[in-house]
Amino acid sequence: MKAIAVDTGGTFTDMVALDQETGALSVLKLPSTPDDPGRAIIEGIREAFGEGIAPSDVLSLSHGTTVGTNTLLTGAGARVGLFVTEGFGAINDVWHLAPSEDSSRATSVYVEKKPPVLPRFRREAKERVNYKGEAVRPLDEDAAVEAVRSLGRRGIESIAVVLLFSFLNPEHEERIGRVIERELPGASVSLSSKVLPQMREFPRLSTTVANAYIAPKMGAYLATLEERVRAERVTSDALYVMQSNGGVARIGSVTPVTTVLSGPCAGALAAMAIASTAGYGNAVSLDMGGTSTDIALGQQGRVLETTSGRIGDWELAVPMLMINTIGAGGGTIATVESGGGLRVGPESAGADPGPVAYGKGGTQPTVTDANLVLGFLDPESKLAGRVSLDRDGAQQAIEEMGRQLGLSALQTAEGIVRIVNAKMEEGIRAVSTEQGYDLREFALVAFGGAGPVPSGRLAADLKMAKVIVPPAPGVTSALGLLMADPRHDYVRSRLRLMSELDAAELSATLSDLRAQAEREFTAEGYALSQLRMEFAVDIRYLGQGYELTIPLGDADEVSAEEVAAARTRFDEAHEKAFGHAAPEEEAEAVNYRLRASAVVPKAELKRQAEAKAGAHVARVGERPACFDSAKGLIPCPVYDRTRLAPGHRFDGPAIVDQLDSTTVVYPGQRAQVDDYLNIVIDAAQGG
Repeated sequence: MKAIAVDTGGTFTDMVALDQETGALSVLKLPSTPDDPGRAIIEGIREAFGEGIAPSDVLSLSHGTTVGTNTLLTGAGARVGLFVTEGFGAINDVWHLAPSEDSSRATSVYVEKKPPVLPRFRREAKERVNYKGEAVRPLDEDAAVEAVRSLGRRGIESIAVVLLFSFLNPEHEERIGRVIERELPGASVSLSSKVLPQMREFPRLSTTVANAYIAPKMGAYLATLEERVRAERVTSDALYVMQSNGGVARIGSVTPVTTVLSGPCAGALAAMAIASTAGYGNAVSLDMGGTSTDIALGQQGRVLETTSGRIGDWELAVPMLMINTIGAGGGTIATVESGGGLRVGPESAGADPGPVAYGKGGTQPTVTDANLVLGFLDPESKLAGRVSLDRDGAQQAIEEMGRQLGLSALQTAEGIVRIVNAKMEEGIRAVSTEQGYDLREFALVAFGGAGPVPSGRLAADLKMAKVIVPPAPGVTSALGLLMADPRHDYVRSRLRLMSELDAAELSATLSDLRAQAEREFTAEGYALSQLRMEFAVDIRYLGQGYELTIPLGDADEVSAEEVAAARTRFDEAHEKAFGHAAPEEEAEAVNYRLRASAVVPKAELKRQAEAKAGAHVARVGERPACFDSAKGLIPCPVYDRTRLAPGHRFDGPAIVDQLDSTTVVYPGQRAQVDDYLNIVIDAAQGG
């Protein structure tokens, strides 16, 4: 039986097929089809079937998608209507302000102040639930019916319902939801009591509206993809989508807003698993593709998480892995500014037309073109086995840019690479040193089609000791999809002073969360014995506007001593995060959380046999490469990745070629192959 995973990127769509019995991994890369992402997936499935995989042998199909993210960032979502409680429509006007982290622009007349839901598409429901969850004003359903009909006449295709205190009592939201389904049967419905049943009006509003904004496009995409997969005679019920929390969900049960980091998450998961097998519990993942670079930090083999984040101008309060995405990829475009300076990014040539070297009409030099001119990429090979590289075209484009800058082609190419490297170093520091972590204690796991080229230099500049390059770096994100468990997150909001929080009351709340998780997972076909529960509580000092999530363990029965211990852990976490704590001050519990997963068979990294000969058996020649423009091109040994085996060692400068990526070992660095076929580079001396 085969487990198949597909990761759709901006340039390539990566597919892996894992044989569950032998552990053998088949790799396939295809150019992405941005106009129809599902087309590349089906083409890949057909190609895999043509190479001997039978449709009946497909045990599961997992997918990492960027549809939700791109919809939010490009403003290509649905026309959304919104219901709020009567008298509270003004909360929507905060969307007119600039993002909170850019407060200097908040009052600027040049900031476009256009909210996601225009005033004419907002409706106020005649109802009221108080802070205790009591319905103090019944819902006027007749008025709701007329309001829904008026939205229908305006062409609304998706409606968000965000009523006051619905996280305590969802009855009115649910009734409005039924009205929408009855009056506008084709419309998508997003209820805040289902999307995000927790306190704080604006995050709940923003998250629910974001869900409504992307739901029609995401729903249509997934439904069409499932139809296409079924048309290929795949009968497995295990069709999954990667979520922002690092778990997967069945295509039919996924909440659209939980997929906004679907693409980057799988790679971060795989990176931590790879680092752990290589003996490094602390790692930074660097996933550099054709369009962007995704960076994450993990401790003890686990990627750090957060309960909220921002995608563009959207504030989303959903559990997500802490991933920093920057505009730096192989297709990142270099330009000469009007003042004569060199600028790199964030614009990307993407998959079409792509870099100049692709020969598909691209005219502006990119990072890939620079790496080709520097000799790091093999001009005689096909990128990912499919795209021929035109070195002469890249050389001409770089030379033309060099003439504008007064530099040689090598100096220009080196300048492009150094600028994009500086951006990546800044991105790595943002998730590490700026958060209080010492990079000397972390290994750098470099993957993506472009990641292993600059990683040795990045690690040396950042004083990181090791670089780990996985066996199939170009498809590592797809492999990560096969390492994820199905997961759902649950939350309840109840404000309680920690000094007054009753253990029995807390246990009852956690028990309710467990019961909800068990109902949903068993309805999806999982056994109770497969479920793994992890409870937590969000705590803050009284009067604070933010909380820290404190783990409670895997049991829903909590003692008074465990409540007190949670308060102590909160003080310790606050000290670590912010440099101070106030154990003598009152604190309060805000949200109660459950992270529920179904443990399923996953991809496992397997040890390989030790090499019987030295690394010379993998050396296939040399090519000129430039590590310093002042020294020009120098002969550089080239190794074939498929011939490297555990125990092989070689010194830089060296280049390792393979189908889906290229690894560069810089002068002064030493590389060796470990038992899992990772290339582990000692970066301390080189770069």
